[in-house]
Amino acid sequence: MTDTQDYVLAPWTVLIDSREQHPFPFIGYRCDANKQYRPLIIPTKTQGLKTGDYSLEGYEDRIAIERKSLSDAYSTFCQGRDRFERELERLHAMPGFAAVIVEAGWPTILHHPPPHTKFSPKSFYRSVKAWQIRYRGVHWEFWETRGMAERATLRLLQRYWEDDQERKKKEAAA
Repeated sequence: MTDTQDYVLAPWTVLIDSREQHPFPFIGYRCDANKQYRPLIIPTKTQGLKTGDYSLEGYEDRIAIERKSLSDAYSTFCQGRDRFERELERLHAMPGFAAVIVEAGWPTILHHPPPHTKFSPKSFYRSVKAWQIRYRGVHWEFWETRGMAERATLRLLQRYWEDDQERKKKEAAA
């Protein structure tokens, strides 16, 4: 097997917002069985994104994922609320797919809020529910670990790209 067969280079590039303070590395992934579980290399680029923290090159106006750590979510929902609601409006306007991914599950969010927060878990919960109603186009996912949140982000971006490729094939065949 040659070097080029030892791994698979993803045919899409993940864009990471230049303001993202602790970006996902997107390393250590493997392909599915149809590619013999070879390592999957994810190309990434850092640049300013208008919406969200992650997108795909060439799809910046169609897909965006906003990432929040537990402490960032609590802080944003309280002190940065107006700015975050403007972000939700932009996410909601995405014609393809938009999500907020929180690096904490509900048990952690509700029972182990960050130290020194003045924002109650009850207010956190109610804020998310209100935003889910107001911004129906924005999907919310809560993952107990940062690694799980990273994987979810990658697989959502990958699925969006794959579905778009299928759509293009069907259009070309019609």
